[in-house]
Amino acid sequence: MSHFPEIILASQSPARAEVLKQVQLPFTVFPSEIDENDNETEFSADPEKFVLNISQKKAALVASQLQYKKKNYIVIGCDTVVIDPSHTIVGKPKDRDEAKIMLQTLSGKTHTVLTGCTILIYPDKVKYQTKVSTLVKFRIISEGEIRYYLETGEWQNRAGGYAIQGLGAFLISKIQGDYFNVVGLPISWIWKILWNYYGEKFFF
Repeated sequence: MSHFPEIILASQSPARAEVLKQVQLPFTVFPSEIDENDNETEFSADPEKFVLNISQKKAALVASQLQYKKKNYIVIGCDTVVIDPSHTIVGKPKDRDEAKIMLQTLSGKTHTVLTGCTILIYPDKVKYQTKVSTLVKFRIISEGEIRYYLETGEWQNRAGGYAIQGLGAFLISKIQGDYFNVVGLPISWIWKILWNYYGEKFFF
């Protein structure tokens, strides 16, 4: 990939970074300082618009900080939320007690994981956006299992209070849709955009 522009991941999420590594796309992490919990009214009123807006803000902020340092680069910004069975939008738990409530609410039920993703390509100033939705069903989990999971600390900084790619896999009985969307990075869509835009010569 000697000719491929530098990919910048506007996220400090280790899970998103691991997905990019899995498909062997070289990248640099440049976390965005956008507050995901800003503008709660928009968050509640239109979750699809919200995740797209936040993903764009993350990517745009990082792009603006890089414009005088780099010439050819691609910025990827994502935002992921969980929509629980009562259609309440769930972000990342603030503490252990909130994580416990989230897991209790999701137990035995199906919820939605929604991710907004924005790709900004420079110097062309081209933007691509999408929203991806996946249905996730939890098995019925006992209070003891919830306590065990909370003890691991894996719930921290995770939308919905769990990580499907980690120990949280035992919580889940079924998914319908994109697995990697639940991880937080819809890699199939990202790969398709880059392949179609640059052509296969940049991948070899």
